[in-house]
Amino acid sequence: MVERKTPQKSSAAIPSREELQVLQAANLTAKVGQATLQRDIEQERTKALIADLSKRRVTEQNVQNAIARIRELAAAGETEVMALRFPNALCTDGGRAINNSESDWPRTLTGFPLDIYNKWQEAFRVAGYRLTAKILEFPGGMPGDVGLFIGWS
Repeated sequence: MVERKTPQKSSAAIPSREELQVLQAANLTAKVGQATLQRDIEQERTKALIADLSKRRVTEQNVQNAIARIRELAAAGETEVMALRFPNALCTDGGRAINNSESDWPRTLTGFPLDIYNKWQEAFRVAGYRLTAKILEFPGGMPGDVGLFIGWS
């Protein structure tokens, strides 16, 4: 006797195109929601950082820490250190003068970045150090965070 095998029905039905589109839309909505949440969290962090850096001032401990770091990097063969990374909102022009390498870029600094510049002018410049500023990133094609670099070569 020959036994015939009958095709077994799958317990999972083949989804329709419309069902797949609903799944894709739900996935996209979740991704957009997550991206929005991440952007909001990042904006709040940036606001808090700007508020902090607007009030903070260079202390003697900051100077001692910088000197120790400079010695450590120089011993390792390095020639500069990033003294601070900060949002371009702490520049009165959003970092435009720094981005365009204008000689008067320091006049655009505010808060802690300005205090670092003043400390460099007062103590480090006379000792032969240089201070440069660079735009570190360009989100959406616009200047983003700024780095202040102290160099010694």
